[in-house]
This record gives sequence, C-alpha cells and structure tokens, in this order.
Amino acid sequence: MGPDTYGDGNSIPVFPRGGGVAICDVVAVTGEGLSRPDVQARAEANARLIAAAPQMLEALRAALEAMGDTYDARDAAGTEGEQLRDQIAEAIAAATGEPADY
Repeated sequence: MGPDTYGDGNSIPVFPRGGGVAICDVVAVTGEGLSRPDVQARAEANARLIAAAPQMLEALRAALEAMGDTYDARDAAGTEGEQLRDQIAEAIAAATGEPADY
C-alpha cells in the first residue's frame, strides 16, 4: 500500500483478496490522519486483518469440522486439544454473532 491509495489521508480502503469492491475503510482517528508512521502501520495491519477475516473464518470452520462431533480432543492433544476446540468454536461465534455450536 502506498500513500496514493489512502484517498483523503485519513482512511485505508480494504479490498478482498484478489481485488474487487472495497469491503470497508479503516479510519485513523488521531486527528492527524495517517501522517504518523505508527498510526499508518497500525491502520495497514488492521486493514490486512479485516481483508483476511473471511478466509480465517473459513479455515476455523474447516478445522472444527475436521475435528468432528466424535473427535476426542483429549486423546489427540490432552486438555490442550479440548481447549483449542472450544477456542475455535468461540472465535467462530464471535465472528458470526451466533451461539457457539459444538
């Protein structure tokens, strides 16, 4: 991303991987816009995270599905496996606004 992609100097448009229409704009709320390097770096990181969110959600869903209903996390990785399965389900619920279904 270069400065010419920031439009008004206060926001960064977020595009889906592979291009297309912007999903949203990440806005700098410092009053200084994106002129400070630390603010610009944080805004760019947030924009990348937002752009990657759909892919990450699908990866989490695939991981949870691979574990399956009969997956015994304790056999695979002890209590850490069970906790990981719960974390994945809770992250999906947080991203979708739906109750954790596992």
